[in-house]
Amino acid sequence: MSAAWNHNIHYHGRMLRAVPANCGLALDVGCGYGLLARKLVSRCAGVVGIDRDAACIASARAAAAGDSRIEFVEGDVLTHRFGDRCFDFVVAVATLHHLPLRAALVRFAELLRPGGVLAVTGLYRPETMTDFANACVAWPVSRVLRSVKRYEEMGAPVQLPRESLREIRSACGSVLPGAEVRRLLLFRYSLVWNKPAAG
Repeated sequence: MSAAWNHNIHYHGRMLRAVPANCGLALDVGCGYGLLARKLVSRCAGVVGIDRDAACIASARAAAAGDSRIEFVEGDVLTHRFGDRCFDFVVAVATLHHLPLRAALVRFAELLRPGGVLAVTGLYRPETMTDFANACVAWPVSRVLRSVKRYEEMGAPVQLPRESLREIRSACGSVLPGAEVRRLLLFRYSLVWNKPAAG
């Protein structure tokens, strides 16, 4: 049977390629059913998945039962106390548009250790002719992929994005200097930021 597919899973590989070498602890923000977290343990010593949805966390815990490398937390990443843990890698797939943009970016940066990496696959509100042209190409591609792959519903709560790609780039420019923001085909963008090393 082919692997599950949807617009978010489609970009898991891009997120996994952003994991830094010798990654210790990773944080999966908005982990949903924990699919990406379970993939991350092949590249990280440990993974914490956090989500506000109790049903998602229950499913994630059940799917990863017996794997001591993964911990799933029901909570809000903006307020949850992680103790003195800092993360080598923070990832968020289709999560950032559920949060206040700048506050979330600041929080992600705080949770990263110096030299750590933030990787985001996010949704944006179409605003420009380029945005709409990209969507016109993405729709038929999406339909074809959905017909030939084993489509899986998102499952977690869905919310339309508020910010445009221009607004997201502006926020990154002030909060995460040097962040790379790229438009992706399937109604998504990617954000990768390397936190400067201390000193």
